[in-house]
Amino acid sequence: MNLSDIDLKLLRVFHAVVETGGFTSAQTVLNVSPSTISSHMSQLEARIGFVLCERGRSGFRLTTKGEAFHQHVLAFFGAVYALEASAEGLRRSTVENMRIGIIDNLVTDKNCPLHKALGELFSQPDSAIELSIQVLSPQDIERELLEQNLDMGIGIFYHSTPNLHYRPLYQERDVLVCAGSHALANLKDPRELAREIPSAPKVVRNFMQKQEFPFIEDDDNSVIAAVTNVESAAFMILNGPFIGFLPYHYAQRWIASGDLAGLLPEKFIRYSQVSLVTRRDESHRSSVLTNFIRRLEKEHGSPRHVAR
Repeated sequence: MNLSDIDLKLLRVFHAVVETGGFTSAQTVLNVSPSTISSHMSQLEARIGFVLCERGRSGFRLTTKGEAFHQHVLAFFGAVYALEASAEGLRRSTVENMRIGIIDNLVTDKNCPLHKALGELFSQPDSAIELSIQVLSPQDIERELLEQNLDMGIGIFYHSTPNLHYRPLYQERDVLVCAGSHALANLKDPRELAREIPSAPKVVRNFMQKQEFPFIEDDDNSVIAAVTNVESAAFMILNGPFIGFLPYHYAQRWIASGDLAGLLPEKFIRYSQVSLVTRRDESHRSSVLTNFIRRLEKEHGSPRHVAR
């Protein structure tokens, strides 16, 4: 059949399913139900004439033809994005556009090099830049980059995506906390507290899942809530029975006021790698973006002290 007749939406659904590793995982990225994803995948398979993946109780797995087709889909999207970039380059005037995607609550993180890089950017007297900053989940940052809607992103990424390049910037310190009124906040014996923490109800960020709690078992059922961002996690911890990890730079105001309590901060601590992500193809990268990335890399090369 003529592949040009395939709906781009179906191809994007297929790509999201492959990148996230299954229908259930892809629902967060696509913001649709697993049944809708299954319907789209069945439509795509019907239109191309062969089975792309096996799904069921045994899990999700691409067929041999599915793996080959996904590589062709990546190449197809790459060609589409190159065409769009070329058209945009012809349309662009003297004003340079730069579109950045970031995870939430970097604004309170003094270690984030974005602060100084933006200050230097706007200090140029002859700069004519149209800047857009969007707060997105890590998965959305990656998708928007691949779809040519962003020029760069800053976030925490646990899996690499083909055609994207990841550069480590700095580490963010996370602390385990509960509400000041939580029963665990009143436990004084560190040994008793250490015994109670593993079974306490937990909230995690979607893109981390149980990786956010490296000390619990894979079959642990104490993770009962998942959220898309730090602010949602803070709401649930401040007002509910949950414990969870929050970036220290974000949580310290509530810790200082007593609204949050740190839980054995010397023992239960983790560090998240914050990275800069761009498309691997640099052929259509503007000079403004190139210089901005250099500013960020220069800051990365400077001593980065994690707030204690």
